[in-house]
Amino acid sequence: MDLVNRLEGRLLFAVPKKGRLNQAALNLLEGADIQFSRENSLDIALVKNLPIALVFLPAADIPTFVGEGRVDLGITGYDQVREHEVGVRALYQKRRFSDTVAPVEEQTRPRVCETIMNLGFGACKLQVQVPEKGRYQSPKDLIGKNIGTSFGHLAEQYFRNLELGEFNQINGANACYNGKIKTNIIELSGSVEAAYALGVADGIVDLVGKFKLR
Repeated sequence: MDLVNRLEGRLLFAVPKKGRLNQAALNLLEGADIQFSRENSLDIALVKNLPIALVFLPAADIPTFVGEGRVDLGITGYDQVREHEVGVRALYQKRRFSDTVAPVEEQTRPRVCETIMNLGFGACKLQVQVPEKGRYQSPKDLIGKNIGTSFGHLAEQYFRNLELGEFNQINGANACYNGKIKTNIIELSGSVEAAYALGVADGIVDLVGKFKLR
């Protein structure tokens, strides 16, 4: 509790608490002479030589904390920033068209993050993936199928656009598309590649892994 009381006047800086970005972020902080010691099991560390407090969070949660103004800035993957951004906008649009947004809220823009610097590490690609010798040869083959992913909002956006393109190709650009997605997006918190092997999904949307990329 004493630690929380000492946050007043400090810049709150979110850092990935584990995973592939954690060590790279810590190396960056060390190179910038940001000196701190983190006590066991604590997710907040006070910087000794600057008015900064480091807040250790899951990388996927950092865009939410930044977007909501709970921390001042953070380091995370661009994949997580885009997933959060698409999700926030989708929720706002859903509320707007369901008449649950009050007039004052109508004028409030969705709370998303601004990317101010590419740090040059942790590069990866988010791609539609299927087994190398499977029956699916392109993303279009997966329309209407089951897709496993931990990036539900980005996957839904991608397949919605894919379905719209196919609809327009068949019916013409002036035809009315109802916007309802046929592809079943299955959100998973981990072990995404196992989803295909266990028969949960026909394909996956994930960071580059062992599956052949399309």
